[in-house]
Amino acid sequence: MTEIDFNRLRRQPLIGEQSYLSMLEWFKDDLEELREKLAEPTDDPRDIVAGLTACAYRYWNALQLRMTGGDDVASLAPYLTQVVEAFEDVAVALNDVPEEQYYPPFVLNDMIDTYVDYLNLLSAAVLLHREDLIPRIYELIAETDYDESDAVIETLLSFYLPNRPKMDFHFWKPYTPLFNAINQQDPAERAKGMEKFVKNWYKSMKGVAHFWGKHEQIEPDFSPYFGYWAMCAGAFTYLLNIDDSKYRDEMVYPKDMVEYARSQPRNSVELEDGTLILRVLGGQACPMAGYWFSPAKPDSARHFKKDEIMPVFDSAYGLTIWQLEKPDEIPDLQ
Repeated sequence: MTEIDFNRLRRQPLIGEQSYLSMLEWFKDDLEELREKLAEPTDDPRDIVAGLTACAYRYWNALQLRMTGGDDVASLAPYLTQVVEAFEDVAVALNDVPEEQYYPPFVLNDMIDTYVDYLNLLSAAVLLHREDLIPRIYELIAETDYDESDAVIETLLSFYLPNRPKMDFHFWKPYTPLFNAINQQDPAERAKGMEKFVKNWYKSMKGVAHFWGKHEQIEPDFSPYFGYWAMCAGAFTYLLNIDDSKYRDEMVYPKDMVEYARSQPRNSVELEDGTLILRVLGGQACPMAGYWFSPAKPDSARHFKKDEIMPVFDSAYGLTIWQLEKPDEIPDLQ
């Protein structure tokens, strides 16, 4: 690839080809060193947790860098498995840490960077149609202090998992515009609110997030910047079918991921007990023929044909979300 090609394909103009390629090589070499260190014996389980955490973030940051550098969106989906498996390794290793020293893989209310990472990881699974990974990403905070604790995360999870609570509290003030936007009932107001969030997201991180301004430290052989992405804006835009014409060209908005998500069919989430979860916002086309119901209205269960527009109810419950109760045919999950 020539420098001209890289500059044309990259999704954010803050990194050059040499720094991009150097960082991909650095991730590869550093992961090898971390694995070698993890193979050495230690009496302190926290050493293992620290090493595995570093590995997980190398995988995650490399995926974000590939997104920033212009890799094909569809090619990113397999990398996401690697990322989730790495964080699952952290969760397993944490079980060996003494109780008084335990902390979850993602501590969401300490640094906003960690919150952004978790929300972006969940959003990437949505946009890359890796619905199979969403229950696994949720398990990284399940039964911790951060389970059922943040309204933005819970709203996103409610599209894929059962019995998520409706709540108002969220940890970080920069996400208040997002929370307000996704709770608007009028589509135009929802789009206006999302535009406000996207256009101010990076600015709102100044003095709050450690990742703010990292592009200013880029060197030819090393970059602490992997991309500034408000992937959650893309996930909610996709799930709520928001008109993104006023903000789709904002640098932090993952428009290519949204276009990819919109071009692919929705997949069911299969829970451990074999239950299939498929949820769709009212006003959208039915993705699968069968019987559906909405918690927004009692006795709402009815049959929909594929591509039939699903109704919207004026309800104090909030968003009208339809859930598949019984498909006409068993969907292929492969």
